[in-house]
Amino acid sequence: MIKLYKTSCYSIGIFAFIHIGIVSAQSLPPFSDNNERYKPIIISTFLDEVNSNNGTLKVRRLGADSATAISQRAGNLLLSPIITYARGSMYTQSPYVGYNNPSSNTLGAMVTVEGWGKRSAREAQALAEANRLNTEMITESKTIETEAIFAYIDALRTKLLWQSYQEAIIDLASYQSPLAKKNILDFKDIQKVLENDLKFYAYSLINYLGKSENELPLPIGTLNLEPKSFQISELISQANSNRADITSTQAAIESASANLEVIKASKNIDVMPGIYYSETPPYSSSGTSYGSQKSFSFIVSVPLSNALFNDSDVLSAVNAQTQQEIMLQATKTKIITELNQTYLQYQSAKNRLESSNKAYQTAKDQKNNGITGVLAFREAQGELFDARTIHAKTLILLQRLSGDFQVPKFN
Repeated sequence: MIKLYKTSCYSIGIFAFIHIGIVSAQSLPPFSDNNERYKPIIISTFLDEVNSNNGTLKVRRLGADSATAISQRAGNLLLSPIITYARGSMYTQSPYVGYNNPSSNTLGAMVTVEGWGKRSAREAQALAEANRLNTEMITESKTIETEAIFAYIDALRTKLLWQSYQEAIIDLASYQSPLAKKNILDFKDIQKVLENDLKFYAYSLINYLGKSENELPLPIGTLNLEPKSFQISELISQANSNRADITSTQAAIESASANLEVIKASKNIDVMPGIYYSETPPYSSSGTSYGSQKSFSFIVSVPLSNALFNDSDVLSAVNAQTQQEIMLQATKTKIITELNQTYLQYQSAKNRLESSNKAYQTAKDQKNNGITGVLAFREAQGELFDARTIHAKTLILLQRLSGDFQVPKFN
């Protein structure tokens, strides 16, 4: 879902400019631009490609996959074996000079037996960290998905406005008056601006797709979403259960808690048992011959880490966990604010949509009343597309703020 603390896409102020709609679907002239090649794409296909090809999400996925791979091996034994080989001793002074030809050989091996709880704590921490990165990836994907939907809506609105002017041009062409010709020229100039705007928004869609093609994506649909009614208390409850940033923060708390346990366990003492084997070749000294000698030795080392005498790392880990718990509570508080504010915006959007629908129907009934009727209808149709845009954006935002990430249908 949308990550409010990381991006501005949830900020209510951003959507002061957005535009929306609902009424029976009307037939519009097809869009065309002789200077650019477009490839039609529906919203569901567009979002599938965004989730598959977006560069940011690919990076997030790789990070999550790496953490998962690490977690699968985090419970392995860390023996840290040490192999030792010693040659000698070789003496250079009497009466020991004779001992060094040949000299003795010593081979030794030591392993680390980890302190109690270290292995299980390390494994739990790796699993928690993998889960945290995975939830962050999901949060990021929902944020990017929402931003991509809004970019798609902007492009679709621009295309619909171009089609609206094209319909007016066709209708005005049946009138041979100077007024009709003047408006046709004016509308064609507006279409040129809209063509440039559509190209701009289409490149924004390519940015989300993460790949460049010879054809620009062309949105399909009418932005004709049906108004819905909501209970704010239900939206808040749903958000607390389903919002990705809630899940992500909860995973961060679990990761911080697991990290604290790792730090505590790190203070448990390791033991390093070892065995040594020595072999001394035959030698003679003062007329006495000695045969080869073989011996075994056992050793146990207990390293005492500085961490045993310093608990600042424990305090730091406790504070890190507390920070995440505070962030969780802050996110829940923010949910209440965001949903209430967006709900108020949505009520206004629905009212505007209703008024625009009525004005559109009235203008449609009077469309055949000469040039004035055509112009009035074009104006009402343009306002309807703007109202649909505002309605679509605020509806989608309200649903996603509550943790509902269903793909909208604009057809």
